[in-house]
Formats: sequence, C-alpha cells, structure tokens
Amino acid sequence: MGLQVVIFPWLVVGVLNEPAERVGLAQSAVMLPSLLFIVLGGAISDKLHLGSHLFRLFMLYSLPFVLLLWANLSGNLDYSWLILFALCYGSITAFVQPARESLLPQVYVSTLQQSVARSTFVQFAAQSLGVLAAGLFDLVGLTTLLCMQMIMVVTAALMFRRSQPPHEGIPGGRYREKLGIISGFSEVWHHPRLRALMSVVGATGFLGFGAYLVAMPLMTREVYQGGAWFFAALQFSFTFGVLFANLLFIRWGGVLDNPGRVLVTSLFCRGLILILIAMHLPLWALFPSIAMWGMFTGMSITLGRVLTHSEALESHRARVISIYQLSFFGTAPIGAWLAGELIADWGVLSTLMILGVCTLLASMLGVFSQLWRTPEKSV
Repeated sequence: MGLQVVIFPWLVVGVLNEPAERVGLAQSAVMLPSLLFIVLGGAISDKLHLGSHLFRLFMLYSLPFVLLLWANLSGNLDYSWLILFALCYGSITAFVQPARESLLPQVYVSTLQQSVARSTFVQFAAQSLGVLAAGLFDLVGLTTLLCMQMIMVVTAALMFRRSQPPHEGIPGGRYREKLGIISGFSEVWHHPRLRALMSVVGATGFLGFGAYLVAMPLMTREVYQGGAWFFAALQFSFTFGVLFANLLFIRWGGVLDNPGRVLVTSLFCRGLILILIAMHLPLWALFPSIAMWGMFTGMSITLGRVLTHSEALESHRARVISIYQLSFFGTAPIGAWLAGELIADWGVLSTLMILGVCTLLASMLGVFSQLWRTPEKSV
C-alpha cells in the first residue's frame, strides 16, 4: 500500500503531467468503488470465513497490477489505463477493508485499543518502507516496483490464510440469518455514539483525503517544484507521524477513558495544521508539519477503529465496520474531485486553506455530539 500511495498519483502528476481536475478524477476512481461496494463487502464478510476470504481477495489484487504492468511494457500506458486500473484496484479494496478489519477481534490479544494500535503501527511501518521504495521511481522504474507489489500481495494472501486457517475462527455462515445490508445501517442509526462517529469520520474522509491525495502531489509539483523523491519524502513524513501516534498508544497501554473526545480534538488539530501548510512553509517547517498532520491522523484512524469495534454488536460487526469504511473512504472520491476542481480555480495553497477552515468547523460541530460526552460505565 505504501508503494501504491506514491506510484499511482505520481504516474498521473509526474509522468503524464495531468492537470488538477484530472488528478482529482483519477484519485476519485480509486475510491469510488468503496462508495458502491463496501457495505456489500461488509455483509458478505459476516457470512464467510475471513482467513479464506482474504486469501482469495489478495490473490485477486494481482490482476490490476498485471494490467498496469502490461500497459507499461507495451507502451500503452495512458490516462484511460490508469482509470481502469484504479477502478479494478478500488473494487477489490472495497471487499478487503471490512473483511480485514473484522478479522482483528478474532485474533487480537491484550486490550482492544492496544491491539488496534499495534496493527496500525505494523501496517504503517510496512507502508513507510513502501513509500521509501517508491521514492526510487526515477531510478529503478515502474516495472520493478509493480513486480514488487505483486510479490507482496501474494505474500499477504498466504499470511492471511495462515493467520486463520479454514478450521479455525468463526465459521462461515454463522450470521447468515442476519445478513441484510439494511440491518447494518439500522444498527448505526439507532446507536447515538456510532451515528456521531460516522459523521466525524465522514468529514475526515471528505476533507482530509482531498488534501492528502490531490493537494499534496500537486503541491510537490507546482509549489515546491519537486520530483518523485520529494513527494515520497512528504508521504514518509506523514507515515512517520502515524507511526509515532500509535507508538504512544502502545506505550500508554492503549487505554483512554474518552476516545471520542480525543478523536474530535484530533480533527480540530488537523484543521489548524492544514491552515499552517497553506501559508507556504519553508522546507524546514513543511516536513515537521506534515509529520504532525500524520500524527493526528494516526490518532483518528486508531480511535475510529477502536470505537467501531467496541460499540458494534458481534453479529453486525463487519457490516458496521463497512459503514465506518464507507464514511471514511466513501466520501473521499467526492472530496478528491472537489479538491481538484478547487485547485484548478484557486490554486493549491488556497484550497488547503479552505479545507483547513472547513475541518475546524466540522470539529466544532463534533463537540456537540455524543462523541464528546463521557460514555457511561457499566456496573
């Protein structure tokens, strides 16, 4: 995934030199399938054995990489091929995300908060290595990096099957009688804390992904005149912040009395940082600011996952997780498209300022939600 977050946008921005509108559209194509399929993916995950299901899904990831590799080797790599790749990759991801997240409560140890923090740390530590490798794009070439991706997704498929062999864990079909997609939405709607969580997460996806996926690569090219290495360095700084936040969770034992309040506070801090970045920071301040942005995003990712797992019923967990992912990633295509349009009209830095102010307003609304209130403890 670390390779992916650098390679795909840089193909659009740095190789094909597409304008801002088409950058936003391309990033939207990666996430659009989540809007269409992720809730269905959650309903299916509640029905199937997750270790086997994830094995099959990760093997499918090889197909879009083979498609992109063929286009590159044949000299046919253009914008339409990238859109086709994005739609295929995003469709598989829409089924992977709820299944992968639902597997964690079946295999975790220690406290749930700490286990979520550990899994997030491992995920982003590996992703940071991918980001560094992708920074060598100009040196090693696209073919080598795509082959690395295919090897890694096949390895991940095998490891998922090993983490939960067919004879272990919750068997497929246990919740067949409650499979309806609507029941997941009903569970969220009638649960005040889950309903408030999805609203905050939706604002995060809509505003944050536009800045992260569209504004950051365009800022690299148009504001700082950097190349693939500069973009990879920004991505690495962001990932370092995510890792640092989860290290703090692990060191603290992963226990917070009111994770919802911390989640809303992290959204407020991200708004301030986006406004700061919009002021055209010098390099010595830019990279630490990106790292701080990553740190508060890492807090948000972990706390959102923890709240979803802890508040959802076991029988509906994958469906509630899929709605969480829908709120997070489903709003992102619209946010990415909007960011591209704003950048085309107002420029990169002005767009970051707008997104930062909107993020601050969204966090202020979160103060009046159930997330800000201290949850009642059961006796």
